Amino acid sequence: MYETYKRIFKRCGLDYVIVEAESGEMGGTGSHQFTIPCPSGEDVIVYTEDGSYAANIEKAAVDAPSWHGLGANENTATMAVLPELIHTPNVGSIDAVCAFLKTQPADMIKTLIFFADKDVIVALVRGDHEINPEKLTQALGGKHNELATPETIEKITGAKVGFAGPMGLADKVSKLIIDHAVAAMHIGVTGANKTDYHVKNIVPGRDFPLTGDNVIVADIRNAIEGDTNNGKKLLFKHGIEVGQVFKLGTKYSSKLSCNFLDDSGKENPCLMGCYGIGINRIVASAIEAANDDNGIIFPISIAPFEVIIVSVNQDDAEVVKAADKIYGELKNKGIEVLLDDRDERAGVKFKDADLIGIPVRITVGKKALATGNVELKLRTEPKPTLIPVDTVIAKTVEMVDTLKSRLNA
Repeated sequence: MYETYKRIFKRCGLDYVIVEAESGEMGGTGSHQFTIPCPSGEDVIVYTEDGSYAANIEKAAVDAPSWHGLGANENTATMAVLPELIHTPNVGSIDAVCAFLKTQPADMIKTLIFFADKDVIVALVRGDHEINPEKLTQALGGKHNELATPETIEKITGAKVGFAGPMGLADKVSKLIIDHAVAAMHIGVTGANKTDYHVKNIVPGRDFPLTGDNVIVADIRNAIEGDTNNGKKLLFKHGIEVGQVFKLGTKYSSKLSCNFLDDSGKENPCLMGCYGIGINRIVASAIEAANDDNGIIFPISIAPFEVIIVSVNQDDAEVVKAADKIYGELKNKGIEVLLDDRDERAGVKFKDADLIGIPVRITVGKKALATGNVELKLRTEPKPTLIPVDTVIAKTVEMVDTLKSRLNA
């Protein structure tokens, strides 16, 4: 299926990239997403310049921050600094706290409380980072999770939303999941678990645990500029997801008794996988990837028609006759052709042909036909070429075949 998808998208004329992806709550392995790079795309592709790694933002793994431990004197000095409770009335957001305390988001610890099935869990990320829901799901073994209600947050922390901190929470929740960037902090600022208060000089490992039966230190945040993967700088670009494949194995078939008989008559669970292609996304991606001021430039394989015939003098019997003849002969050759025989000005017809992105245009007009010619033009070319009317069929078929062969090479 992976190889089939590659052929499908190539034949659609799309310059795709394949990135690692999450399979979500369904589980599974080997998830790959086919994405079309595009500035207006809703997805973010994270990759290394040498092409050794590519993933979508949900999957993109980042290296843990460099951490060599504190020197003996520095460690002693840090551990000696005691937490300092500070009154921060009506200051709950990261930006507001930083402005109030004159600190930086990277010095903050965000404490987020979730429901995971029926369990309550706490997740910690640095103030300048955003939690990655898919990574959090994987850290929880695939469990569905969602942000806890304000009532639950207040019950667990003893404070209103915006003032939660990690101190003392490990014993109150099912899991304490700490992003490795938080675990590497020397000292930080966080909510005090008291409404309208924050606390400075919080030391990970001293004021909240980094180890324990219910403590997990993992990569649970979105990658950002400056991050690395395997020591290589991560780069970012937008894209549109057009397909995804991943394996389920026997996870569901074994539970559903979805079995088959092998050649010895023994029952075995079927192997399953998930495969999806976004048909409308293919069209959207093609339009976003190839267009100009006049409209769409469709690859011939997915264009609404391969050829459009523009008859520019509908009041001339010879023009109408020639256009109809070309139309019929191209159809007989198996060409997908549209005849524009509307009573409109030539400029309107040309604009419409360009707008909808038909790859090849034949123009039949009174002036050119008087010299035995018609105009032939590729959508990607700035000007048409005059060719003899008796060669237009062969030339057009050759042009269409060439465009198709480029997609099937």
